[in-house]
Amino acid sequence: MDLVDQQILQCLMLDGRAPMRRIAEVVGVSEQTAMRRYRAMREAGVLRVLVSEAAASARHRLWLLRLQCRPDAAAHLGAVLATREDVSWVALHSGGAELMCTTTLPADAACGTGVLPQISHTAEVLSFTAHLVLHSYSGGPAEWSAFEEPLGPDAERHLLQGRDPNRREATYSPVPDEDRPLLEELRHDGRATAAALARALNWPLSRVRSRLQSLLDSGAVTVDVDVMLEAFGYRTSATLLLQVSPSLITTVCEALSAHPQTSWVAAITGSANIVAAVTCRDSTELFSYVTEQLGDLPGVTHAEVVPVLTRLKQAATRVTGSRLTEAGGS
Repeated sequence: MDLVDQQILQCLMLDGRAPMRRIAEVVGVSEQTAMRRYRAMREAGVLRVLVSEAAASARHRLWLLRLQCRPDAAAHLGAVLATREDVSWVALHSGGAELMCTTTLPADAACGTGVLPQISHTAEVLSFTAHLVLHSYSGGPAEWSAFEEPLGPDAERHLLQGRDPNRREATYSPVPDEDRPLLEELRHDGRATAAALARALNWPLSRVRSRLQSLLDSGAVTVDVDVMLEAFGYRTSATLLLQVSPSLITTVCEALSAHPQTSWVAAITGSANIVAAVTCRDSTELFSYVTEQLGDLPGVTHAEVVPVLTRLKQAATRVTGSRLTEAGGS
């Protein structure tokens, strides 16, 4: 992937539903070229724009699961977990003997529901820990943003048309039942136009526009990009599990979320009280990040670096080989 592809990706990470005309203006190519490049990356399984219900909401809690497995069975178990709609970010760690993933569970769920009870009765799982996500912090205006040639401030302002580039704080608003057909259409294509959505739903165009904007403004849904960063040369990922003095958890989380190498930072329950997902170009860059940027943060008493061996699912897209795949189509 060349510089033009990287800049189109950066635009989409800032605003996944930005008009292609504006993206083309930022990148400095024609609208036709920008659209052709975007479609080529999507068809190659490099990226996918998603509009989905916020992982944590008034009706759902988010959990981070860490599973120690039999090495000969971990990949199969991970593939099974990746098929579940309530499970995301499935990855093999630690040489293939460990799985990590996130899962949602209704706040009022009865004991024995969700994926946790099934895991506890699975022979492939030797032990597991479950961390409740207390608060998630974004990774900055574009979440992960460690590109060698990032977009400049002027380009960001033009793309966002004066809007604040920082992601909104989660409001934990649920998606109203009457808006769920709209959300279902957006699951297939997060960049579907309002006109296309109106035709698919047989709704007035004004209703589609107002309801979509309301969902975005309330924080009930998020626009994200699942991306294979390996295709852009960033091949080393790790999960950091940190022990931090309680009084400094917020300070450390905010500092971590400002680092371009992080894609997700959260305060969690358990012996480690902060988790961070980090992606670097190689292990040398990861070492520098841990020893220099992480090492400079106050209050960190212990850091466990758990390398990602294989990613099996991202936010809502399964990974097959080196490409993103969606069941039943693109």
